[in-house]
Amino acid sequence: MPYYIDSTLVDVLSQHALDRPKAKAFSFLGRDETETEARSFAELDQRARAIASRLSYEGLSGKLVLLLLTDSAAFIDALMGCFYAGVIPVPAVVPRANRPTATIEAIARDAGVVGVLTGRRELTYLKPALSEALPNAGWYCLEDVDGDPSAWPGRQISTHDLAFLQYTSGSTGAPKGVMVTHGNLMANEAAIQRAMGLSSETIFVSWLPLFHDMGLIGSVLQPLYLGVPCVLMPTVAFLQRPLRWLKAIDAYGGTISGAPNFAYDLCVDRIPPEQRAELDLSSWTVAFNGSEPVRAATIERFSEAFAVAGFKRKSFYPCYGMAETTLLAAGVEAAAEPEALSVDRAALGRGSARAAADDTEAVHLVSCGRAAGDAQIVIVDPDAHIRLPACTVGEIWISGDSVAAGYYQKPAASDAAFGARLASTADGPFLRTGDLGFLSAEGQLFITGRLKDVIIVRGHKHYPQDLEATAARSNRLLAAGRCAAFALDEAQGTIAIVQELTGEGWHHAVVDRVAGDVREAIARDHGLTVAHVALIKPGSLPRTSSGKVRRSTCRRMLEAGAFATWSQRSSAKATAAAAPEELRGLL
Repeated sequence: MPYYIDSTLVDVLSQHALDRPKAKAFSFLGRDETETEARSFAELDQRARAIASRLSYEGLSGKLVLLLLTDSAAFIDALMGCFYAGVIPVPAVVPRANRPTATIEAIARDAGVVGVLTGRRELTYLKPALSEALPNAGWYCLEDVDGDPSAWPGRQISTHDLAFLQYTSGSTGAPKGVMVTHGNLMANEAAIQRAMGLSSETIFVSWLPLFHDMGLIGSVLQPLYLGVPCVLMPTVAFLQRPLRWLKAIDAYGGTISGAPNFAYDLCVDRIPPEQRAELDLSSWTVAFNGSEPVRAATIERFSEAFAVAGFKRKSFYPCYGMAETTLLAAGVEAAAEPEALSVDRAALGRGSARAAADDTEAVHLVSCGRAAGDAQIVIVDPDAHIRLPACTVGEIWISGDSVAAGYYQKPAASDAAFGARLASTADGPFLRTGDLGFLSAEGQLFITGRLKDVIIVRGHKHYPQDLEATAARSNRLLAAGRCAAFALDEAQGTIAIVQELTGEGWHHAVVDRVAGDVREAIARDHGLTVAHVALIKPGSLPRTSSGKVRRSTCRRMLEAGAFATWSQRSSAKATAAAAPEELRGLL
């Protein structure tokens, strides 16, 4: 398949509309699992031209516009309309009516948007809510933004032009606007195609949010790049009933679909054996997982649970990436069995990935494969900026055509993150990811955690996700993957665990017993004393839009007494003080 050298997605869609005008590009499913909308390549091209014609007439070309549209055909119409017009969209989650808008206000102010493109229903409550934050912005209702497709001026888009701002998930700090160029997009889409072995026979199925990089670039722009069909459903449809995701893969013969760890775990927990047996997942050959890190237990649980449906373990595709690398930075070999290493926990805490002598002292790490496309990945001492040898933990640095242009209107932060160079050779520039990991002797990338999240006790490093996994396994009334571990007092080395209860646990837990199980498990497996265990209401753990735990937010909320804990479950005041939905994230 062509890689569209020196082209943009505007060129790609225009060509698909000529070559396969009636072929279905996108299908949208409602909560009842029936198709509610669809777009052929010609229809999408015509709609994009009409929107671009109007946006150009309004003088918005080259300017930033906030994109507040739900996961629907309208979102893709608007995105491509912006690309055609040379408007720079800023996709963001759409707050529901009467919900906090602080995140949207912060993004809008940071980007300095001159307009907002939204739907008619959302306009009625968003415009009043955001009027103070956006006093001079123009508001454009997508249903009314309809120009003459033939009047589109055919603006020349360069690969160096800014395509959109992708706001970071903010798992360790305030979100920042990543400047993604059209060239970044094309380079990353080509890397995804090659790394995952995708072809003209590929069929996408996704429920991932369209405003987020994994949903937008991986599950909308990649099928558009390939010219293949994509079936989309609302995120909430999956969250309410995970079976819908797998039924859609079955019904449409989906070959590629994916999500973070929690989604696979949710399917195992909520889909009973009799329903699994009714599914046919044999077509699913690429089940990508871009969590940081991918959990070996998730791969094993899901593979075992859905083997009866024809799912193959080798379909799992662990990968690694972030907004700053457009999306994909590393991935495994397609159709290969996922590789895992059992490394010694104590040695890992000292920065060495040494094989564990026995399972009781082991941490199981999953390989994310090798650098994708033209990317170069090096492991670097974060303080000395020297390259580290194989099997030594350090910060992950990346260079290549997929690395974005920097953070919007933040030159100092951009230079610090995107302008790193090796001290010994001055090679670079590299992107400093803030992630920790190592390369095996064979060149495989393994993720160990986030630099800012590492807990240091008596000079020994502990990775919070290891503590979190141990805590969640300690009692069946604790929700898997819904935990945050962090240091309360770094000087004294005190540890806190914030852990969601299951629905059953929220009503029936003996809190002292469950908290005791957590403390005992952490002490036994990690040699640490937990100073505080907060057992919180289901669904209240702050997470980013991609499912990452906001550990710094958890620490602030715990110190402020803002969580609804088990002991406060009858208090309406405590429940109201729980994390607002924007902080929890959609996933």
